[in-house]
Amino acid sequence: MIFIFLPLTLIGWNLLNHFKLYRIALVFLSGMSFWFYGYFNPKYLIILVCSIAINYSLSFLIKKFPKFTKLFFYTGLVLNIGILGYFKYFDFFIENINAVFRTSFALTHILLPLGISFFTLQQVSFLIDRYWDSAPHYNIIEYTAYVTFFPQLIAGPIVLHNEIIPQFNNYSLRKFNKELFRDGIILFILGLIKKVLLADPFAYIVNYGFERIYYVDTLSSWIIALSYTFELYFDFSGYCDITIN
Repeated sequence: MIFIFLPLTLIGWNLLNHFKLYRIALVFLSGMSFWFYGYFNPKYLIILVCSIAINYSLSFLIKKFPKFTKLFFYTGLVLNIGILGYFKYFDFFIENINAVFRTSFALTHILLPLGISFFTLQQVSFLIDRYWDSAPHYNIIEYTAYVTFFPQLIAGPIVLHNEIIPQFNNYSLRKFNKELFRDGIILFILGLIKKVLLADPFAYIVNYGFERIYYVDTLSSWIIALSYTFELYFDFSGYCDITIN
């Protein structure tokens, strides 16, 4: 994936911007981000597209009917938190109901969509800014590119609209820069090293310990706890290095 998707994205993005097809370049970037997100499970795309459609529509309604801003904001808040809660905690809720009341409700075994927390909370942050009138109603191309931007789509970090959309609209930043490209490659490789050579080996120790949690002694518990700490650190640090690009 990395040796096909990334070169195609870089080549397509730079070529379109070179010929000053800026709007098409954003559409291309969004399309590649959708491909990136749906690669492992195309069904996830339905959730992502619906989430974008709902939140963008609410932003439009806030612009069209400002008197009902509060209504649209709280509607968005309920919908976003409701969708997130359903996918993340519905089975957990049913398990506890069965345990407390000795019922036998069937679990749905819902497969948690990749990055749903990140793209949901990112859009909630945008709705909050719309509510306080500190964010404009962007066009659909800008908004979609902002939400789906693949480096941070499935693993974060959550970014604010005013951190990324102005960069999309600054055409001087779209010119190919050898120095920035070199620095980006270095950061990308550094991020991969942190993820693959540091975080993943610690993950093996953690998974091994969690599978035998009832048999570990005190020393092993400390090793597992510290390994989990280092795994999280290098995992997120590596992703951040990659995302900075």
